[in-house]
Amino acid sequence: MTLRPEELTPADAQAVYDAGVSEQALRDAATVCALFSMIVRLADSLGWDVPSWERLQARAPAMLEGGYRMQAVGER
Repeated sequence: MTLRPEELTPADAQAVYDAGVSEQALRDAATVCALFSMIVRLADSLGWDVPSWERLQARAPAMLEGGYRMQAVGER
């Protein structure tokens, strides 16, 4: 979906459904993929770096508690 979206066909979706995935789950997965692709492109364009492993580990408890809500980030 990211590298060659023009190659996807209804048969690809059908194979996913045949594996037991619901239509909503496939839509959700496609949405997450699209959003992640946009975020990665923005990060590359704006020069955002991935935090160090230590910084990610330090931030993990707060992210597990509050998620990505801006209010939760601002409260920390």
